Amino acid sequence: MPVRRTLLLLALAVPIAHPQAPPAATAPLPQFDVISVKPNKTTPGGAYGLVTTQFTADGFRGANVPVHTLIQQAYGLREGQVVDEPAWVKTDVFDIEAKVAGPDIAAFTKLNFDQRQAMFQQILTERFKLVAHRETRELPVYALSVAKGGPKFKESPPDPNMIPGAKGPGNFGMGMGRISAHGTAIPYFASMLSRQLGRAIVDRTGLTGNYDFTLRWTPDDAPPPLLNGAPDPSPPPDIFTAIQEQLGLKLESTKAPTDVLVIDHIERPSEN
Repeated sequence: MPVRRTLLLLALAVPIAHPQAPPAATAPLPQFDVISVKPNKTTPGGAYGLVTTQFTADGFRGANVPVHTLIQQAYGLREGQVVDEPAWVKTDVFDIEAKVAGPDIAAFTKLNFDQRQAMFQQILTERFKLVAHRETRELPVYALSVAKGGPKFKESPPDPNMIPGAKGPGNFGMGMGRISAHGTAIPYFASMLSRQLGRAIVDRTGLTGNYDFTLRWTPDDAPPPLLNGAPDPSPPPDIFTAIQEQLGLKLESTKAPTDVLVIDHIERPSEN
């Protein structure tokens, strides 16, 4: 699932209730002047098909995007951290284009990666009428840590085309039983991995750079992989084994207090 420039976190003054004291005021972010949201009814595979997201010079463009994914990206959440959402939030997919205008264009170009992601909250509140609040709940999670022997991948050299200070996807591709990454930060990898496993992942690796690696595994629900038209006699292992053997990392099941976003109200957008 290729993702070009993508996403993670920032608190933004939007209509979302919070049970705790509000954070200190921050400089307001630019606002999208135009937001187009249209149901995608043509991409094969629906929510399981190809998802593309891209920051442009004056905004954002996405195709075949589930609202569940947009919520995660807008609020810096991983799988399992969005609760009480209706089923359509995961199954319906949309083509989205949002642009800033006038003086906001200059301000937009100066935003870091997290700030650009936080602007997705405006799309959710204005077009999907999202109302939500945060809670902390004790939930099952996977802890991602470095296995004995250390990581089996290297830090990638600086990329002059990346947003300065970005710790996100780099050039990241995901398909059935395969992830390829170039210049990818571990928290972003953990976020994408959590989508495969259906559970939040806590990053305990201590790895703070951007990295290059490839991961191949055999999904539990996938048909046997083929090699030259016949069943592969040596298919990749399950994802837990593959992570340890190929990356030198490990996943362990545990429980941890987890920040969750509770959906109080959300609705399908009107077409525009």
